[in-house]
Amino acid sequence: MAEYSTIPVGLRIFVLVLIVILLLFLGFFILNSLGIVDMRSILAPINSLFSIQPETKIDVDDPMLLAKQRLAKDYEAVDLLQQEVAKLQSEVDNKSGEINQQLEELTEREKQLEEREKLLNQQLKEGDDRRRRLEQMSQQFTEMPPKEAVAIMSKMNVQEVIDILKVTEELAAAEGEASIVPYWLSLMKEEKAAEIQEKWR
Repeated sequence: MAEYSTIPVGLRIFVLVLIVILLLFLGFFILNSLGIVDMRSILAPINSLFSIQPETKIDVDDPMLLAKQRLAKDYEAVDLLQQEVAKLQSEVDNKSGEINQQLEELTEREKQLEEREKLLNQQLKEGDDRRRRLEQMSQQFTEMPPKEAVAIMSKMNVQEVIDILKVTEELAAAEGEASIVPYWLSLMKEEKAAEIQEKWR
């Protein structure tokens, strides 16, 4: 018993017509490629759709043919070179930006270091000046009668008195002499001496 297809007749006819049209276009395309038929104007939309570059007709009798081809190659080489130069320029610009940023950071750090150095030098100078002043006051007190020196110290700030006493002991130790500091403390009022010893030690 014969079997019949379930595909509608209209659909089969449509598919067959579509196949015939595709075969016709394929045949025209092949004939155009072989140069038998000039179908460039008709096939231009299809070529552009599939990004197919049409063949350029070469005039072999043109005496400038080689020069033109060399010139075209030179143009291509120049284009490639310009692209490479643009790429290198972009890389150089990026590197230049990074270098400039690093230079700015280094400059900022250098300024900070200079400011810190200036502050440190100022603190050292202030420390040297203060040490010199304390040594002068210690020398003056040492040359005074002890009671007179203690009378002046009793009116001074406790911390400043402590600093003078420390310097006096250091100077005495450096010269290999006995310090007068214990004697000064013994002449002070008990409250003042106790406060000095408490904050000193």
